[in-house]
Amino acid sequence: MANEATATDQTVRKLVEAVSTNYSEQQSFNSDISLALSHASKQGGRGVGKPDFFFMSGNYPVIIEDKPAYDHAVYKENDEVVLKFPYIKTYAENGAIWYAKHIVEKSIYRECFAIGATGDAQYLQLQPYYVHLEKGNKIASVKKLSPIVDLSGFTTEGINEYYRVEVRGEKTLEQQHIDDLQSVAAQLHEDLRNYASLEGENKATVISALLLALSGVPNLLTNLSGATGEDNRDGDKVFAAIKVELKSDHVRPKSPSTDWTSKIQILLNKFSFIKTNVMLNRVNQTLGMTPLKYFATALEQKVLLHFKRNTDYDVLGSFYGEFVKYGGSDGNSLGIVLTPQHITSLMAELINIQPEDYVLDPACGSAGFLISAMHRMLNLVGSDLAQQTEIRQNHLFGVELQEKLFTVATTNMILRGDGKSNLLLGDMFSFSGADFKDKKINKVLFNPPYSQAKNKETQHLSELNFIFHALEMCNKGGRLAVIVPQSTMIGKTKHDQNIKLRLLQKNTLDAVITLNPDTFYGIGVNPVIAVFTAGIPHNAERLVTFVDFRDDGYRVHKHIGLVPDGSAKAKRNKLIQLLNGNLVSFSNDFALKTTITPGDEWLHSFYYFNDKIPIDTDFDKTIQDYLAFKFDMTVHGKGYLFDDNETE
Repeated sequence: MANEATATDQTVRKLVEAVSTNYSEQQSFNSDISLALSHASKQGGRGVGKPDFFFMSGNYPVIIEDKPAYDHAVYKENDEVVLKFPYIKTYAENGAIWYAKHIVEKSIYRECFAIGATGDAQYLQLQPYYVHLEKGNKIASVKKLSPIVDLSGFTTEGINEYYRVEVRGEKTLEQQHIDDLQSVAAQLHEDLRNYASLEGENKATVISALLLALSGVPNLLTNLSGATGEDNRDGDKVFAAIKVELKSDHVRPKSPSTDWTSKIQILLNKFSFIKTNVMLNRVNQTLGMTPLKYFATALEQKVLLHFKRNTDYDVLGSFYGEFVKYGGSDGNSLGIVLTPQHITSLMAELINIQPEDYVLDPACGSAGFLISAMHRMLNLVGSDLAQQTEIRQNHLFGVELQEKLFTVATTNMILRGDGKSNLLLGDMFSFSGADFKDKKINKVLFNPPYSQAKNKETQHLSELNFIFHALEMCNKGGRLAVIVPQSTMIGKTKHDQNIKLRLLQKNTLDAVITLNPDTFYGIGVNPVIAVFTAGIPHNAERLVTFVDFRDDGYRVHKHIGLVPDGSAKAKRNKLIQLLNGNLVSFSNDFALKTTITPGDEWLHSFYYFNDKIPIDTDFDKTIQDYLAFKFDMTVHGKGYLFDDNETE
């Protein structure tokens, strides 16, 4: 018997049908489970229990109860889900757990998944639980799992992986792979210093060179003999292999230009030191080979295959960040803050990058944003090789001022199949807006250099100036997403307010999202994402969306860094649905919509009013947050924000 055809029922039914062709509604096709539910009525009597949806995933029964209203997701008392009438009938999660407990306590199955679903096709919340009966017990235990956005983990093929990760608490295969790559980066960081006396940018340059060489000459390792003769060094062989790769048909543009020739020369000049560096080319007694061969072996065995997968994890960017994070004269002092992969992919989704779009990152760093954009576009076109080639060759553009990062970015894009021919070495301000409008740019993703405007003489290098110029590079109606410190959106100086006014006179501010303060873990930046529409003046009556997304599902683990806690996917989906207009019911402490002026602080915290009476701990936390914020702003050259004379 099918459920009443509500929007919620229809939505859940589609999700179930996507993972199982054998399911039931308001009954069970499994005789043992039917018997277990024979006295499980939610009315409080002893009638038959009729779950909204039931199916088997492998050996695990799955029960789903749905309700249209978000406030009918779950009812708790003392933080415990209440399993008695009328709550098991009125609330989705309570009802699902009620049925699951009957199954594991009264059938041959000792494990069951219960899912409460609330909402509709526009935005559906799915909260799973693991209900199980331990040996020797008669009462089932209930474990709340991470929220989900669909039922993809409950396919016959995927259920064991879902169980391993969610029930047993092990890492996902993707996270294990990332952890392995980060371990390789940490080891190479030490080895490059210990065996070759390299520091900072030269470490990243050697890694880039070896990856290009290994890609160009698959049997390179067998040719690295460790010979020390001047005409037969390993460095010469690596450099020759790089030349082969850069001149190959799959790397060289169809119509090579003078510009491409100059880019090749920049890379070769950057890599040339590996030919003559004594320590790289001399056999190390501890290693029993040259450091070059040792590094190349590690990369071929542990890293190179990653580039053959269509993933958006920026390996070289991750390596670069590992190599420079301890350097006093590199990296952050230049305003270089590389963006984490989960943020680059989120921003690509926020502005809905499509295969037909033309994407620009005007301060591209290691090309992390372009990699995420490419990954998203290629997934959308599927196996269409012609469209894949078109995207890689003609739809991705980047500008990078730092030669070392330009080398990393170009290598990154080459190793991913193409996309490097539209990377430019230079200052984004040296290019006019028309230079890129002519290239059809309609989507911009970027992370501008931070803390460059330290006084009146350098205020033209403020993050707001970077945003304004980037919008000038985007065609009318295009979208821009930028990640900047919170202080950028405060903009209390006359110079900042003038730029904010000019921004609104020519463009529309759509949303500002306050991010997890640990997003740039170890750097000390409290970031926000701002989303603009280019070339359309901001209507004073327009409502701008401000979101508090500090609880994004990522947590800091000691000695590891920022990792997802299992809820990240669902929380990200909630954010996307909110900005797409599909989430119509939400609390002001999560998001609000309001008109703005240039003099406002464009932050959720500025517009949010908490009408709850504060307690002592709230006061203490507010003081702590303020002091942490003031310290952060002062460290990053924004101490003047707290000087009343300066902001007059």
